[in-house]
Amino acid sequence: MLILAADTSSAVLSVAITDETHVLAETYVECGRAHSERLMGTIEWVLGEARVMLADVEGFGVSVGPGSFTGLRIGVAALKGLALAGKRPLIGVPTLPVLARAANIHNGLVCPLLDARMKEVFGAVYSYTAGIRREVVPMQAVPIETILEQSPMDALFIGAGAHQYANAIRAAYPEAAIGDSNLDHPRAGAVAAEALAELATGVQFDAATVAPLYLRGSQAEEARRTESSP
Repeated sequence: MLILAADTSSAVLSVAITDETHVLAETYVECGRAHSERLMGTIEWVLGEARVMLADVEGFGVSVGPGSFTGLRIGVAALKGLALAGKRPLIGVPTLPVLARAANIHNGLVCPLLDARMKEVFGAVYSYTAGIRREVVPMQAVPIETILEQSPMDALFIGAGAHQYANAIRAAYPEAAIGDSNLDHPRAGAVAAEALAELATGVQFDAATVAPLYLRGSQAEEARRTESSP
């Protein structure tokens, strides 16, 4: 089954074409806030590199968040449009499990962290046993100290947030393992793998219902809420 997947949750844009066993083509480029200008062209490039026609794509995957509010809206809208036009399923995939998958852990704990701004991170903790993932700390937007209080000291900390708050992590856990920078941002190949795993369950997916997962209001919304608090 051919899957076209995209991640627009950060300043790094990633698009991939995969089948059930291989990544046929994938790109991973820094684009800042230019997702709307770059996404469709990048999709066309990846399709060309994989020598696949858009009509051959049997399903779509897209990261739904948490992450950049604008980037998520652009990615979800674009992939939803392609899926609806082609009458194909679209699977919305949370970004933190995508990061965890990319760590390629067979047994152990992983804590993916992304910068949520406002001195917070998006974080969660997953346990892997014989390659099977289980969520042990749910996704949340909290100060780094809060997620560290919930994270086992032997977890592997990955993601851009792990490097941004490396000092705080090592202050709490001096021997903490922090992943390489190539795990800082979600990759579309992992989005596709998550989408394929969901499709394998036999559940029917309606592209029209896919929506961004923000975990909290935008920075402006949070500021207004703070100003209006008694």
